[in-house]
Amino acid sequence: MNILLALETTEKYGSVAILTGKDILAETQLPHEWRSSRTLAPAINSLFRETNIVPNNITVVAVVVGPGSFTGLRVGVTTAKIFAYAVGAEMVGVSTFDTIAEMCSHFSNDYLSIGVDAQRSEAVTALFKKTETGYKAVSQPKLIRVTDWWEQTEHLENVVLTGPALERWGGKAPKNVLLANEQFWFPKASAAGIIAAEQIDRQKITENCWSLQPVYSRLSAAEEKNNSAILQQPFDLNRKD
Repeated sequence: MNILLALETTEKYGSVAILTGKDILAETQLPHEWRSSRTLAPAINSLFRETNIVPNNITVVAVVVGPGSFTGLRVGVTTAKIFAYAVGAEMVGVSTFDTIAEMCSHFSNDYLSIGVDAQRSEAVTALFKKTETGYKAVSQPKLIRVTDWWEQTEHLENVVLTGPALERWGGKAPKNVLLANEQFWFPKASAAGIIAAEQIDRQKITENCWSLQPVYSRLSAAEEKNNSAILQQPFDLNRKD
């Protein structure tokens, strides 16, 4: 049975979890008083003490790779790489969208639309459809205006919106747009760990810890100058920085 360490730092704060297979042994939210760069390592150590697991017991490191914020993602992905290399663990990178979809797998809505705040009144969004085994992506992530996100979902029946973008924009959503409960807006490390465990069970190829890269919620300013047509274009989750 694999023992997994799962990290999630896509926003200012995040969470850490330890799992055996798909069973969650312990999970903790990072304190909101400080950013994850200060709190991630102590949180990991605290979970090891709580579960009586030592670092060398970890066989898989799961990390949410984004989309998300620059600083948070760099902290989480770098920590995951160093830890996996130090203990010889395999790595699994999980998208923010898949992590949230896993958290919402018990919803009965036909569609799940997830948005990640990208600043400048924009969001990276992806649409998922309900299946017998949970929600499956039916569109590539796109960077669009938040108002366009509202309009797109108004044309779908039985759709619920969720994702970190709602922290900033949920209060401005049209009244006829259904929003998920706030506890399902932000990805959790435990959900990423469950996805990673399922991938390992299916013998899906794991990540090379040196080539795994974070996926940011938008291009840098310099990149945008060279790619002015990004708006409404597919958002590449596999883009290497």
